[in-house]
Order: sequence, then structure tokens, then C-alpha cells
Amino acid sequence: MRNRQSPVDVMRPAYWYISGFIVVFMLLYLSAIQYVRGQDLDFVYHKHDEMTAFLHNISRTYPHFLLLYSIGKSVQGRDLWVTIVSKNPREQPELKPNVKYVANMHGNEAVGRELMLHLIVYLVKNYHTDDYVRWLLDNTRIHIMPSMNPDGFEVAKVNQCTGGQGRYNARGFDLNRNFPDYFKANDVKQQPETKAVREWIERIQFVLSGNIHGGALVASYPFDNTPNSVFKSYSSPSMTPDDDVFRHLAAVYSFNHHNMHLGLPCPTGTPGFKNGTTNGAAWYPLTGGMQDYNYVWGGCMEVTFEISCCKYPYASELPQYWMHNRKALLRFLGQVHQGVRGLIRDPNNNPISKVSLKIKGHSIGFHSTQKGEYWRILVPGTYVLEAYADGFRPTEVEFEVLKGDVAMVNLSMQPVLGVSESTTASTLYLWGQLFDLNHESTAKVTDASTAVGSSTMVTTLSPILSSVTLTTHGVATKSVSEDLLFNSNKSTSVPAQHSPSAQPVLEVYVSSACSVFLVSCFTEVLALLTVHFRV
Repeated sequence: MRNRQSPVDVMRPAYWYISGFIVVFMLLYLSAIQYVRGQDLDFVYHKHDEMTAFLHNISRTYPHFLLLYSIGKSVQGRDLWVTIVSKNPREQPELKPNVKYVANMHGNEAVGRELMLHLIVYLVKNYHTDDYVRWLLDNTRIHIMPSMNPDGFEVAKVNQCTGGQGRYNARGFDLNRNFPDYFKANDVKQQPETKAVREWIERIQFVLSGNIHGGALVASYPFDNTPNSVFKSYSSPSMTPDDDVFRHLAAVYSFNHHNMHLGLPCPTGTPGFKNGTTNGAAWYPLTGGMQDYNYVWGGCMEVTFEISCCKYPYASELPQYWMHNRKALLRFLGQVHQGVRGLIRDPNNNPISKVSLKIKGHSIGFHSTQKGEYWRILVPGTYVLEAYADGFRPTEVEFEVLKGDVAMVNLSMQPVLGVSESTTASTLYLWGQLFDLNHESTAKVTDASTAVGSSTMVTTLSPILSSVTLTTHGVATKSVSEDLLFNSNKSTSVPAQHSPSAQPVLEVYVSSACSVFLVSCFTEVLALLTVHFRV
């Protein structure tokens, strides 16, 4: 006779199924909670090893939003870490602009270093709950460097609101005086940290940038230097051709900050500034600054944010600094989506890279990427975009920028066809390339026509160019003044044509303005150069 199963025996399999389901559910729930919460980050100062461990851990926790990389090492071998914050950071879709924050350039200005870590956490933790954050990460590649000067931070002292201990790198150099300068020769030896940042800017086409400092409460915009500050006993504004854009960007940060826009002076003696913004040179001129370098050489709009009256306050004050700056940090990033953007293609829809671009009337230029992309931040208005590329006809197009919007303007550039057309295009392209002259010691100019000859003509140009006249067959075709000159670190060359039958001569007369010292002035007055080549 078969034994009947007891009710307990009948329920036992179902009991185990239910128990297993509950355990699996709890594990998934706890994993989800850990994902949402991410890495805990206290409001304390993190030494380099601690910061490194945190960045690695949070990048592993949020691989779909974070990508950690190093752009190089400091003098003492510490990595210069950068975290990309973006939806699918390993992908680089067309026209998704790159923006960046760089903090702790001066090692003893420590608040920005910690705020960058908290910004990373805030962005990834609020992607699913904050529409603005989600829009930012879906449409922007945000590069965050918490510390450009990790060696200086390691020797800086907490609660030192002024002074220079830790400001400089391990060799005693001020990194914000270590970049090439638009107005003056800067012969200070380049430091590893500066070299790494310059190569970073050359490698990635950044559109917008914020440089985080401490010791004042103000948003400072280019230019930081002037062409004649040595002869002045007072500071005065040195405005860029994009002054309207820089004023707007600085105001966006200041008016979204808790109290920067009030223009209050600091107890440490730093003055107050109207609306919490200032032109850099109007505050005090400096040579070799990073924001001028970004603008002139990188085509990137950078603004410097001084976010704390005390350079290295107690850690207990960090929560307040975070609350005061959080909205400003977020809103500034969104300004990259104001202005114009587009793709540049040839008739076969192939991208054209390194196209020299400028907004008509704005003399500082920028370039297209390897994929033919370009971006430029602009305030609302009507503009004309000019484009010059080797082997293509110069192109220009008019467009309108609306408030809070980005205009999509794609360009199709037509290739140069015949010899006669090549000569004409050469003249116009050279005019465009003159805007790209490097304000260091030597500049080279590129002809746009088909290169037949092999010799190269090189001319040494004044750091400050005041007028350029182009002539073909001795007839002036273009005369451009200083306010039309591009500036770039790209070196190019003019191949001379070897054919004796082609007689038109293009003459470039460069008149230079006096600068800095009397000897320099005398030299530059004599530096009227004529470059002859046959096309």
C-alpha cells in the first residue's frame, strides 16, 4: 500500500521555489540600489592615490556613462586623470561636442579639485531623474580633469587662504604662465603638465572649457594679456573679437552661482567685480595663460572661474561650496549647444578635415575635425561663415542663430579645377591662411593650388601683424588689417611653382606694429618683408 504524502511534503518544492525567487529578487534589488547610489563620496580632500582609486572605482561602476583616461604625467610621475562623462562614452557620434573642466591648475587652490569629483558623481547619479542632466549626457561629451597640478596639491596646506605654497609644480613653475602667448614671446621652459594639456587640446577639438581656480569670486574671460601692458601703469580691458560671447559665458556662470553675481569683495583683499565678471587683462595682465591659449590655438572658448575667496579652506566648508557652484557648473556646460555647428563635405560626401573657418568680422579662427565637423558658440544674431581649404574654392554662407538654439549649417566645398582657377583660389586661400599665422617666432604660409614646385619659402613675422596686402601681377587684390588676422599653431608652407611660363607674382607685405621694448620696436620697423613666389 502506497504512503500518502503529507501536506508538508507537497508544499516543500513550492516553498523552495518561492524562497529562491525572493533571494534572487533581493540580490537584483540590492544591485540596482548600488548602481543608483554609485560610489559614496564624502566632502573631504582626497590625496592623489585616494582620488585615483575613487576614479577607477566609479568608472567601473558606471561603464555606460564614464570613461577614465590619463593625458600624461606630472613632474613627479602622477597621472593627469580625465573622466569622460557621457552616454556611451566609448562612442563618438557625429556632432556630439567635447567640453571640459580643468581644476587645481594651481595646487593650493583645492576647492575645484573636490567639486569636480562631486560633479562626476552628481551627473551619473541623476541621469535617470533629472531631465537636464540626461539631455547633457545624451548630447555632450564632458571631460573632467580634477587636478592639473597633483604635485603641487600634495605639498599645499589646508586653511592657507593666500600665499604660494603648492601653487607651482614640482619644478617651481606657474602652469598658468607656461603656455604660448598671443601677444608676447613666452620663453619659459615648457613643463610636462603644460605639454600634456597642449597635446590633449590638439588631439581633441574642444568647443567650450572652464578653468577652475580659487582666491577670488569672479568669472574671468580672455584676453588675459595685452599687446602693450609693459608700458602701462594700470590695467585695461583687452577684448577678443568674440567679446560678446565671452561676456555671455561668464555671466551664465556668475548669475547661476549663489552669490558671485553680487560682485562682493573677498575678506582676503581681492576686489569685487561688477556682476561677478571681468576681462582678464582688466583685472591684471599675464603672459602665458591657458585660457588665451585655448581660444587662439585650440579654437575653444575657455573662461576662468575663481570660486572661493580662500584658496584652501577647511574641508567642512566644501558642502557649501558645492551648493553654491553646482547649478553654475551644470548650466555653463549647456552653453556648448548655443551657436552654429555642421559638417563639411566634398561633392562625393567625403569629410574635409582641417578646414580653416572664421566668422566674418571675428578674426580668431577655428578648424574642422577629421570627420569634417565644426562648432562655434555664438550669441543670437545673423552671421557669415567663411571656409578655406587646400584644393577647394573658398566658401561662405550666411546663417542665423536664435536664442537658446544651435543652427545646423552644412557646407559642400567644390574642388579647384583648372590652372587659372587654381591661381585665383591660391590667392584667396593664402588670404585665408594668413589668418592662421602663428604668433610665435616663425610662420609659414600655404598655397591652395596643386603643388608643382618643391622649394619652400619661410618668413619670420612679427608677433603683432598690423596689415597684409596681397597683389597678383602687381595689382592689389586684398588688404586686411590686424582685426582680420587668424591665429593658429598649425605650420604650413608655400610650394613655389617651377614653370617659367606662369608669371603672376603674389606679394605679401607685412607691416608690423611696435611691441614691448625699444630694440624690439626698431627691429620690427625694419621687418617689412616681401615674399615672392611664382604660381
